[in-house]
Amino acid sequence: MLDLLNKGGWVMYPIFFCSIAALAIALEKLIYYLWTKENYKTFLREVKKHISTKDIKGAIQFARLKHTALSRITVVYLRNIKRNQFVFEDILHRTGSQELRRLEQRLPVLAAIGHLTPLMGLLGTVLGMITCFEKIQSMGGQADVNALAGGISVALLTTAFGLIVAIPVMTVYHFFENLVNNRSDEMQYLISELNQILNIHPVDKKTKEL
Repeated sequence: MLDLLNKGGWVMYPIFFCSIAALAIALEKLIYYLWTKENYKTFLREVKKHISTKDIKGAIQFARLKHTALSRITVVYLRNIKRNQFVFEDILHRTGSQELRRLEQRLPVLAAIGHLTPLMGLLGTVLGMITCFEKIQSMGGQADVNALAGGISVALLTTAFGLIVAIPVMTVYHFFENLVNNRSDEMQYLISELNQILNIHPVDKKTKEL
């Protein structure tokens, strides 16, 4: 690996470090998403069971045992149901925004790495080609074809390496982005379900967008 990095030039090193950073972020987010995973239907069924028996405290206690966005939204919702509608909606909107920030944390870094590494690879290729043509010029245009081909292949290494890093990074990013969107939808569905069950504090469209 070190020989390959040296062969491609200095641009290979920032691309390599970006790949390490992307791997660390991807693993951290995967662990977080698995740890905070919640079956929406099962969770809602348990909450409904407590609410149907007027056991609001029991529903709150059940939700507090979880460590998910759905559970925190439920706790905030049930603890503030007696507040006036404006305050209730503001608290709920703020909580939803905080949960989304947790889910999206460091995803922009993945996206940046996915977009920048091909550009860095292209930069390395351009610099390598400039070096090749400078050698041709210094030789008065009488360059060895084999040497020239070897120089071009080395220059193209950075573009290939940049794409090798960017493709899986962007794949993971879009997978996580889709997961975040699904969980955001689940939070909105949960609020709608609780509104319907309790028939209080109808949340307007602005609040539903979390």
